[in-house]
Amino acid sequence: FGFLGPNGAGKTTTVKLLCGMLTPSGGKCQVLGIDPTQNPEQLHKKVGVVTEHAQMYDHMTALENLQFYGTLFGMSRSECADRAKLLLQRLELADVVDRKLATYSTGMRQRLSLARALLHRPQILFLDEPTTYLDIRYQLEILQLIRKLNREYGMTIIMVLHDINQSLYYSDEIAAM
Repeated sequence: FGFLGPNGAGKTTTVKLLCGMLTPSGGKCQVLGIDPTQNPEQLHKKVGVVTEHAQMYDHMTALENLQFYGTLFGMSRSECADRAKLLLQRLELADVVDRKLATYSTGMRQRLSLARALLHRPQILFLDEPTTYLDIRYQLEILQLIRKLNREYGMTIIMVLHDINQSLYYSDEIAAM
């Protein structure tokens, strides 16, 4: 699902409301039957989120970051390590798995943020500008991976994009604000 609109229209705010990262000033919403304001922890176990500014730990390696977040999702250490290695390979970060995050480029951080969001096999993946800071090669690879996740695993993906051409090509449905 592609979510389009001009800067300041409220796309990111909507995603943050749906993910329980913001509290609405009025009204209600539900995701997978869960009210994000009432049960954010329950919701976070079922959804993955990539925001523009990924919050991860610079003093830790990619693998350490993913193992830390995996434990928050209730994954065992071995399950988390196996899944993390697979995702890091798929997102072309396997060769830098042992480097501290402080040494990563912005694009590498964005790919690691996607790995973190996919770690626990979410039912819904919210992506707020998932291709920001990526060169065109990685933009296309990430969008193709997102499409593959949707097609192969039936994962619902809601992504905010600014590029209308990418939205038209990679989205089954589009809404504009």
